[in-house]
Amino acid sequence: MARIPIPARFERVAAAFDADVAARMELCESSGSEHSQVSPIDLSDMVKSFLERNGEEKDHGEMGDEEEKVQTSSQLSYCEKRDMLQALLACGDYERDMIRREAEIACAVVGVTSSTDFKRKLMSCLRKNGLDAGLCKSRWEKTGRLKSGDYEYIDVNFSGERYIVEVFLASEFEIARPTIQYSSLLQVFPRIFVGKVEELKQVVKLMCSAIKGSMKTRDLHIPPWRRNVYMQAKWFSSYKRTTNAVSTRNASSNLSSESLVTPLRPIRFEARPVKAQNCKVDYYVNKTGFRISHLTAALNSDALGM
Repeated sequence: MARIPIPARFERVAAAFDADVAARMELCESSGSEHSQVSPIDLSDMVKSFLERNGEEKDHGEMGDEEEKVQTSSQLSYCEKRDMLQALLACGDYERDMIRREAEIACAVVGVTSSTDFKRKLMSCLRKNGLDAGLCKSRWEKTGRLKSGDYEYIDVNFSGERYIVEVFLASEFEIARPTIQYSSLLQVFPRIFVGKVEELKQVVKLMCSAIKGSMKTRDLHIPPWRRNVYMQAKWFSSYKRTTNAVSTRNASSNLSSESLVTPLRPIRFEARPVKAQNCKVDYYVNKTGFRISHLTAALNSDALGM
């Protein structure tokens, strides 16, 4: 009879369990206990504790590298986080400075930042100034602890690099009842952020760990839209890039409304009421004694003249 192969996962679990049992037996023997054999009750407890530990390790692994890094960064003090955040946000070179200057000029031209199409107008203005700017719209579905959502942001391709441009990036990390330490981190953000994708990832990790610490201090629950997995999805999930100055939805609605031909109104003539006129004919008596009208007299005179 062919032997059924044992799955590799079961072999690893069995090996780990055997090692755990052997370690406990050695501990019993070294302690000088007379009961060198493991009782069924002890064996049941060992299996239960082993499965619990294995389950905790499994859950920790399913959180992913991003959550693990956030937990590691949460062990940093606020002073260390502030220094790291300042270093990330203070990165400057010719490309960043040039894009930031153009973004400041574009913001002055566009004006209001609370309008729904502000980012599209800003992108269009940057393109008019010669930059390869685009409006990126990311969208993600609900998976596990991640809530579904969508987000819009601007990117600029320059010298082979992709830069993210965000106006008032600090507003994306606002929370309820922040601590003084957390509020000091928000004050570090510039009005216009220009940075590479990896730099923004580090900023998001630091701020998410700071959010966790601040809300834990206030005994508050972290909302789903402020968790690291949700914040990461905003800028780093799949996205669609467009360079249209007008939204496709708005353009289609405008086109449909303009393409409709307004029917011509029929021209109607209103009949005015006809007033009855009493036509009076004046008669007079000629030399012969006949009563004739003025018209007849005029015709007769014309005929006589001919």
